[in-house]
Amino acid sequence: MRQGLRHTLSELGDEVRITEAASYSDVMSALAGGRKFDLLLLDLDMPGMTPSEGMAQIRGEYPALPLVVVSGTDDPVTIRQLISAGAAGFIPKSVSPTIMLRALQLVLSGGIYVPPSALEMLDKDSEPNLTDRQTQVLRLLAEGAPNKTIANQLGLALPTVKIHVAAVLRQLSARNRTEAVQTAIRLGILETSAK
Repeated sequence: MRQGLRHTLSELGDEVRITEAASYSDVMSALAGGRKFDLLLLDLDMPGMTPSEGMAQIRGEYPALPLVVVSGTDDPVTIRQLISAGAAGFIPKSVSPTIMLRALQLVLSGGIYVPPSALEMLDKDSEPNLTDRQTQVLRLLAEGAPNKTIANQLGLALPTVKIHVAAVLRQLSARNRTEAVQTAIRLGILETSAK
């Protein structure tokens, strides 16, 4: 599985550097090693911790690191739990390399990937619960503001803005900013202003 992933990830570009880990302790050691990672792919069945323990520890220590779960299951309830716990994406092992690449590119650009089969159930079951700060970020997203503008207007550091944007996308089960704004309008969280 890891060899297949390595081959697929190499398609993201020549500058891609990959670090492999066989257990949760290997993951934590690699993350603590001082190297900056842009993305973490996590197999749910990795030894060392339960999936919920592993997710909680990684999210607690590295909240800004995009984390994508790769798993053999495609159970919508499990997917929802993982996205709610802070995953920026969920990719079933059964997807083609092309879909996996697109999903990873979406996550790397700040979006959230959920398999289409799970989106409908996620949408039905999710009740967004945005904080005041997340609502402020969402309003600025609706105005088309980039992260730098949001940071300046709200007096936040850029990495903090990225965390808030990811949280908004997660709460709204949206794959990108546009979808988040559309979902927020549909749910009545944002009002459209007629000009």
